[in-house]
Amino acid sequence: MLTLEKKVKNFLFLFSFILLVSSVKAEKKQLAIHGGYTFETREGQKNIAVYLSFFNVSSEKIKIKEFSSEIAEKIELHEIKLVNDIVKMTTVDELTIEPKSEMFLQPGGTHLMFFNIKKPLRDNDSFELTIELKNKKTLRTEIMVLNKDLRKNLLN
Repeated sequence: MLTLEKKVKNFLFLFSFILLVSSVKAEKKQLAIHGGYTFETREGQKNIAVYLSFFNVSSEKIKIKEFSSEIAEKIELHEIKLVNDIVKMTTVDELTIEPKSEMFLQPGGTHLMFFNIKKPLRDNDSFELTIELKNKKTLRTEIMVLNKDLRKNLLN
């Protein structure tokens, strides 16, 4: 029998593939972006983490230079690493997606941090994320806001 946590994880996994938030083109369908989500905010919360999946179907590396959104003053790509038994979050300057591979930004791992968000986020809201590639191409995708109670189940 599946536990509630496993059911939530399965839901989020299927959510990213079945309920595709966005699929964008970059150089003849080389990069697909799916399942972007975050969780609704608490009163006064100014920073959020955002998660999404990238699928590089090309035979070349794709480099992402920068992320931006009208709802945040600044966005950084963060990576979580275990160093001497201490969990550390570090900023990543550039994201490279290897040929014929995927990159999952997810809780407990690599993710986007939005700083100084400009409005509260509620369940079922959405907002646009702009992605600038190193080759100067610009992609856009929608990020869905999920109920904060789903986060509690995911992290327990």
